[in-house]
Amino acid sequence: MAQQSSIENQAAVALPAYLLRLKDGIFVDLSTFPVGGGFEAFIDRLFGEGARFKGLDYRLLMDLLYDYDAILDVHGIGAKLKLAEGVVVFSPKRKTLYKGVRIDSQGKRAEYFFEPVEIETITQVPVYGPPDADGVAPIVGMTSKEELKPTKLNMDEFVADMWLKGVHFGIDIQKVASVIASGEMGRMTVAVQLDATEGIDAEIEEASEVLHRDNSPKILANGKADLRKFQNRFPQIATDARLLKKKPRVLGKPGYKVGGEIIEPEISKDLDLHPLAGPGTRVEKQDGFEFIVSSRDGFLSLDVDSNNISVTEKIENKGGISIKTTGDLSLSGDEFVEHGEVQEGRSVEGKNMTFRSDVYGDIVSQGGFILLEINLSSGSAKSIGGDVTSNGRAFNSIIEAWEGNVSVKYAEACLIKGNSVVIERAVNCEIIAENIQIDRAEGCGIAGRKVKIHSSNSCRGKQTVISMLVPDSAKLEAQIDQIGQAIAECKKIIEVKEQGLALIKSDAEFAKYLTLATNVKQGIVKLTLEHQENWQKMVSKFAKPYSAMERLNAEKQEQLDRILAFQQEQTYLLGAREKNAVGVHCEIGEVIGDTLVRSRLALNGLSEFYKHSVSDLKVLLREQGVQSERIFTNDEGSLDWNFELPKMVDSP
Repeated sequence: MAQQSSIENQAAVALPAYLLRLKDGIFVDLSTFPVGGGFEAFIDRLFGEGARFKGLDYRLLMDLLYDYDAILDVHGIGAKLKLAEGVVVFSPKRKTLYKGVRIDSQGKRAEYFFEPVEIETITQVPVYGPPDADGVAPIVGMTSKEELKPTKLNMDEFVADMWLKGVHFGIDIQKVASVIASGEMGRMTVAVQLDATEGIDAEIEEASEVLHRDNSPKILANGKADLRKFQNRFPQIATDARLLKKKPRVLGKPGYKVGGEIIEPEISKDLDLHPLAGPGTRVEKQDGFEFIVSSRDGFLSLDVDSNNISVTEKIENKGGISIKTTGDLSLSGDEFVEHGEVQEGRSVEGKNMTFRSDVYGDIVSQGGFILLEINLSSGSAKSIGGDVTSNGRAFNSIIEAWEGNVSVKYAEACLIKGNSVVIERAVNCEIIAENIQIDRAEGCGIAGRKVKIHSSNSCRGKQTVISMLVPDSAKLEAQIDQIGQAIAECKKIIEVKEQGLALIKSDAEFAKYLTLATNVKQGIVKLTLEHQENWQKMVSKFAKPYSAMERLNAEKQEQLDRILAFQQEQTYLLGAREKNAVGVHCEIGEVIGDTLVRSRLALNGLSEFYKHSVSDLKVLLREQGVQSERIFTNDEGSLDWNFELPKMVDSP
C-alpha cells in the first residue's frame, strides 16, 4: 500500500508496497520486491517528478536493479534492507548546478566536467532614512537583494541528475564524493560499464583411478623389471563403477553499460554424456551429478575416432602395438582386437586375437584363434591348440597351428605348419601339415599325408617338391613277425604235448580205464557196493599215468590260450598297419612347372618336424629322395596317387 510523507521538505511521492517508509528511513521488503520488473520504472517516475533520495545506498540501488540474486544469496528472501534515509524534493534551483554529461557512443563510460558552482540567493538588507541629529541614519525598512554565492554539489543530487541524463549504472560513488568534497576541477570519468563475466563450459572429469593405464615397466616374479612390457595397459572395470563425471556448466553474469543496457555474456557450452557412453556403459545421475558408469564387468576401451568410452568383454586397442604405446602385451582377456599396426620386434600373447592392420611382430595364442585381416610381414603367428587365419598377404613369416587349422589367402617365403592348411596361393613357401589344400603352389617345399593342389609350378628356377609322408610300418611288421614266431613256438610245444598224450593213451588197459572212468563220471555205468572195491584198486593202479595225462592237457591248453592272445594282438597290429596307410593321397590337378612328388617315411608323423629349425626345414623339404621314393617328376601333366601298403612276407 502506498505511503505518503507529511514531513516538511520531503517529497510527496507515493511509494510502492515493497518500499517501506519507517522511522529510520526507506526500507526494501525483499519478500514483495518485484523480481519481474517495475522498480526501474518507479525510479524513473521518482526522479522525473522532481524528487530524489536522501542518504541513498547507491550500491544497494544498483543490486536491486541489476543483481537481485546476489542480494538474496547474502540476506535471504525475508530481509528488509535500508535503501535511503528518505525521499526529498530535488529543487529546480539546485538542478541548474549540474552540467551536461558526456557518454561515449558505445555507452562504455560517462564523463563529467567538475567546476566551482554558485547558487543565487536572496537576502534581506535594511533601507536607511535620512540621518538624525546625531548623524545616524535610521533603518526605515527592508528590501530583498539577489546575489550568487559559492556552493557544492550533492552526491544524492548527482545520482538523480545523472539518471535523468541517461547514466543509470556504474557511477564511481567514492571518486565523485571525493571530487565534490575537495572542490577539484576538471573533466573526469564518473561512470564505467561493467563487462559481462564469462561463464564456465561444462567439463568432463575422471571419476575413477582405474581409467589410468599404468605404463610403468612390468615387475616380474623375481622382482626385476621387464622394460618390454607395461604394468597395466588395459584396465579391468567392475560393474557399476563410475568412469566419467560431468561438471555442469556455469552461466556467465551479464554486464551493463552506463545507460543500464544489458551486456549479455556468451552462453557457456553444455555437453551431453549420452553420445560418449558406448557399449557396456550407461548415463546415471548420482549425488546431484551425471556420471557414465559401467553396466558390466569388462575392459575399458577409449575410442578416439568415435569419441566414446566403452566397457567390452573383449579388449580393443586402436593405438597399435609399439614400445611407445603398449610395449609387449600379455593379455588376460579371452578376446583382443587391435586396430593399429604391430611394430617389428613386439610380441602379443593372448587367446582369441584379431588384428585389423599390418603385423610385423610376433603373435602367440594359447588355445584360441588368430585372425590377421591385413598383412603379416617378417613376423609370426602361432596358435597353441587353435587356428590361424590370414586374409591378407603373409611374407617372410612363420604361421603355426600344429593342433589346429591354418587358412591363408596369399603367402610368400613363409614357413607354415598345422594340422590342416588351406592356401589360395603359396610362393616359395615351406608347408607341413596332415592335410594340405593349395589352389596355386609355386616353388614350394611341401610335406603332408593328404595333399591336394589345383596347379603346381616352379618359381624363379626352384621346383615344387612334395613329400608324401607314408607310414613306417617296419616296427609294426617286426612286431607282427615276432608274434607269428611266438605262435609257431606255441604250436611246436602243443605238438610235443600231444605226442606225450598219445603215448600214454597207447596202453590198452589204460585206454580201457579212461573209457570206464568217463562212463562212471557221466553216470552211464552204476557201480554197486561189490564193484566199488575193485574200482578203487583200478584208480590206484592208473593214478600215475592219469596224473601225467592231466598235466600234459593243462600245458597244451596253456599254449592254446597263448596262441589266442597272440592272434588277437596280431589282428590289432595288422589293423593299425592298415589304418596308418589310409588317406595318404596326393592329387595335382595341373602341373605347369617343374614338380617332384616323393614318398618319405614318417617315423613319428608330423612330430619329427617339431625339433627342426627353420633353416633345417628349408633343406629337409627340398630333398629329392632316392629313385625308389620318387612318385612323380615332370613339368606338365597331373597326378592322382594313393599310397598302398606292400604285402607282408608270411612268417615261417
